[in-house]
Amino acid sequence: MKTSYTPARLAVLGGLALAASLLQAQTPSLAPVVVTATRTATPITDQLSEITLISRQDIERSGAQSLVQLLSFSPGLQVSPESVRGATASVFIRGSNNQHALVLVDGQRVSSATVGATAIAHLPLEQIDRVEVLRGSASSLYGADALGGVIQVFTRQGERAPAPELALTLGSYGTRAASASYGGKVDGSRFRISVGRELSSGFNDIRAAKGGYFDAFNPDRDGYQQSSLAMSLSQQFSAQLELGASYWSSRSTKRSDNANCDPNDYVGSSCTTAFDNREQQRLESWQLRAQYRPSPSWTSVLRVGQSQDELRSWAFNPGVPEVTEPRYTTTQHQWVWQNDVRVGPGILMSALERRQTEVKATQNYTLQSQDSDSLVLGYQAWLDKHLLQASSRKDWVTAFANQSTHSLGYGYKFQPQWLARASVGTGYKVPTFNDLYWPLDRANFYQGNPRLLPERSKNTELGLSYQTEATRASATLYRNVVKDIIVNSYNADLELLTPVNVNTAVLRGLSLQGSQRWTSWTFTGAFDALHAKDTGANLQLPRRVPRTASLDAARNLGAWNYGTQLALFSHRFNDKENLQRLSGYGLLHMRLGYALSPQLRLQTELKNVLDKDHVQSQGLYAPFNVYATAGRSVFVTLRYAPQ
Repeated sequence: MKTSYTPARLAVLGGLALAASLLQAQTPSLAPVVVTATRTATPITDQLSEITLISRQDIERSGAQSLVQLLSFSPGLQVSPESVRGATASVFIRGSNNQHALVLVDGQRVSSATVGATAIAHLPLEQIDRVEVLRGSASSLYGADALGGVIQVFTRQGERAPAPELALTLGSYGTRAASASYGGKVDGSRFRISVGRELSSGFNDIRAAKGGYFDAFNPDRDGYQQSSLAMSLSQQFSAQLELGASYWSSRSTKRSDNANCDPNDYVGSSCTTAFDNREQQRLESWQLRAQYRPSPSWTSVLRVGQSQDELRSWAFNPGVPEVTEPRYTTTQHQWVWQNDVRVGPGILMSALERRQTEVKATQNYTLQSQDSDSLVLGYQAWLDKHLLQASSRKDWVTAFANQSTHSLGYGYKFQPQWLARASVGTGYKVPTFNDLYWPLDRANFYQGNPRLLPERSKNTELGLSYQTEATRASATLYRNVVKDIIVNSYNADLELLTPVNVNTAVLRGLSLQGSQRWTSWTFTGAFDALHAKDTGANLQLPRRVPRTASLDAARNLGAWNYGTQLALFSHRFNDKENLQRLSGYGLLHMRLGYALSPQLRLQTELKNVLDKDHVQSQGLYAPFNVYATAGRSVFVTLRYAPQ
């Protein structure tokens, strides 16, 4: 029996989760430092944007098997699908599009210029030290693609005495994973090298056959495999100078179900699903870094790097018959020179950036490169109880008018534990290469539109937060208006779909978060109310969940630790016409860990304990194939990590 969670029920549950976190404590904490919200190291308690820090300890205790699962636990983010390992995942930050979430790895873009997003499903979790999630427009700091927010991943570096680390995982759906690393810190040198391998038999991506032209069901298991490698080295030559280099790569293969049809047969008599459809994705990034401090009040950092996203797929044309292998490769050359200087009561940040993007593909794009040059200025100041943060950015992008974005934030600490804040910022998103330069394609009834304008946004928010050593709580109201949204429109004269700028979307909501430590217990709760609407059609944006709530209870008892998480989701619409309504559901997860020794730890995660049958998405065309999600599953990890 399916359970539907109404807004009223979710509001009550979210309120209870937040109330449980508001027990009073007295001692202020030494807050962790984050960099994503200002591009400079700033205590998280002094941030005027809504930001979440996920530490390495959080990652290991979360029970997440992938970065996608880890992000699905983060407030303000909706990730779909989160339980299908290796599947293309969409991340909606506060209801914005997947292409509006900028993903950085150690400050560098690793994304596809053709689809306009990062393949986060293939970023290895074992290589990640921490993740910072910034919600709200950040284009004034990072330029295009940060219209909805920023997810910045920091890879692991050598920190302690040199030692090996090992991790082995076995679990449901034929999951086997292993990783090994060696690294550490010796005097002024830090180094780390790690390798990983993961295999999963998976389950069928589509639940059942329904018949018809668009039925993509194939009765097989759609597995996943991944290999990864990461290396880093840095040397502190003096108190003023540090040099470093890093490299990482991920190579993955994901199988899937698809209807393979003859593009010249519009009746659908020449279609088959009996083909091993699969995608192979390679992500790769290297970076050289130099940090120099001419004086105690001035830090200068120069980064030079390159990233690559290569997607290769296999499809079948039964009309010929023949197997086709489309390939799309995005290469980005990136240079950043940033200077942070203490000026008066604050820090002045300035940065020069250059990015050259190249696309090579089996598809013949009418333009295959794009350059972007940028100037960024930012300032943050501490004036007694007053906090000020401002930033401005100018981007010169090939084939577009110059783009200027700005932000301004103000905060007031009326008590040491309390911070009231307000901010406003603008953002933009450049159209993808598929949107702009896809050539005339009669087989797919599609053609790009080089006259497209960038999407633009204005984000405003108000927030109130409270933090002590044992207690954290925050409430944020936000409103993000996105104009010139790009949608595909049918041209009856040309009998083609082509992208055009038409719509305006309003994304507004309330986010409540809180946590409380009490003796050996830690309680964490969150509630999000989202109103994501296409104002032109007066309809809800597809696959956005209006109400979500979560409550996590964890306990540490010496060598033992255990926890339970309840996540609740209200209904959503699968399509932009709001005709396909997907029911709400709740998921219960549990975890149990035991330290066999200070270096050796065993952890078990039980996902979807109640074996809840739930749907996150389905096909847009009849027969509306329902995409599968994982049922009850268990994963056991043995980890060796010297302290």
